[in-house]
Amino acid sequence: MISRAHRDALYDELLTDLHGFRDLGGLVFADGAQVPDPENCDRIGRRLTDALRLIQDGGIGWGYAEGDDPVYLTLPHDELRRIMLEQRRRFAVAHQAHQRDKESTRAEWDQLAKAREVCADVLDQLGEPLVS
Repeated sequence: MISRAHRDALYDELLTDLHGFRDLGGLVFADGAQVPDPENCDRIGRRLTDALRLIQDGGIGWGYAEGDDPVYLTLPHDELRRIMLEQRRRFAVAHQAHQRDKESTRAEWDQLAKAREVCADVLDQLGEPLVS
């Protein structure tokens, strides 16, 4: 059982996974006679089937329901465990990547603010009025 808020957060990520159909189609229907990267196709295919399995058969369902009733996940224990372990691993990797981006962006933002401040200080020393 999970809360409605947790269900909706998971559902949003599963919908993002479903965009992988385009990626998979691009690999399978590329201009070559053979699939260029079977391992990549397997990885994307597994992610898609897991997303569909949770939505279609696992209790997540389609769309957003009114209210905040709990959601019961109905997949067999072993399958649900496998899917949740993989989802958690992928989300952790994505979170770390975004965290690095966020920190990098923050550092760039701070650097820009400092550089702007230096320019303002120099202009002030030169007697130049600051215009926003």
